[in-house]
Amino acid sequence: MTSELLNNRYRILQALGSGGFGETFLAEDTHLPSGRPCVVKQLKPIAQNPEINRLVQERFHREAAILEELGMEIDQIPQLLAYFQEENRFYLVQEWIAGISLKDYLQQQGKLLEREAREFVISLLQVLQQVHHRGIIHRDIKPSNIMVRQQDGKPILIDFGAAKEMMTLVDAKTPVQSIAIGTPGFMPPEQMGGHPVFASDLYSLALTIIHAFSGKLPYELPRHSGTGMLDWQALPPISPGFALVLQRAIHYSWHDRYPSAEAMLEALLTNPIDLQFSRLPADQTLTLPTPHSPLPRVATPQPNSPAAHPTPHRQQHRPQKNPNPPNHIKKLQK
Repeated sequence: MTSELLNNRYRILQALGSGGFGETFLAEDTHLPSGRPCVVKQLKPIAQNPEINRLVQERFHREAAILEELGMEIDQIPQLLAYFQEENRFYLVQEWIAGISLKDYLQQQGKLLEREAREFVISLLQVLQQVHHRGIIHRDIKPSNIMVRQQDGKPILIDFGAAKEMMTLVDAKTPVQSIAIGTPGFMPPEQMGGHPVFASDLYSLALTIIHAFSGKLPYELPRHSGTGMLDWQALPPISPGFALVLQRAIHYSWHDRYPSAEAMLEALLTNPIDLQFSRLPADQTLTLPTPHSPLPRVATPQPNSPAAHPTPHRQQHRPQKNPNPPNHIKKLQK
């Protein structure tokens, strides 16, 4: 990337990541006095011809409208701030979430306790309820696509697969649904075949949570010699009810998983945690603490502005910051 402004507005500050479908950057919005930080996703189609470019443009507009709706109505999804096209590249501009990815959190803070993991999956199932009700499948749930928001410890779901899917269009006759979008290990069998369903997100979420409290990546988990199912429940021991919910969610066949996020959520809420495994007082409710890390300075922010509190990755602007954070967050702020 050059130092020129994208769309005559967004100045790239640093790269945040790259993949097969494009790159992600931290940028500043030069049209705002605060130089508000934002995330710019650059997407590049696989095929290069006028007919495909037209189809991609149409789908890009449609998917951007969906992302805008999701971000406006669901607090735990980043807001879409803008979208545009320059040359043969497509760009999404989203709010920057102040916090840390679950992947980085686990590397820095260690594995989650069972009670933390349970609260975490309950929160994300509530998000998926709303997403699936709109007919959207995320298709790439994994630790690096979940942000732990500094402000309140809530998990934020980022990087929906639909934006990547439209970049895979190779001709006007091949349906993009036939292309596998997702991450090996966290992606269920039907999604690897290019046919994701709502239960595919539940599979990915359950494996993400199993990784969060076991420390094992999916390919590191043993498989039962008789059934071929992942055999993870002793890594470490957890409450039988919680284990049964997660085990059903990662069943090989999507027909045998929970039919919806609501059904999985209900199963969790009706299977109370077993305190012999929780290692925490029964009446204690946790929100995930978030460590602070420096971010490159993007502008001279005004006092109390969102840009005045930099932390890695993306910043959330909708809710007001809690002036009295929980004690476990206060300890990390010292």
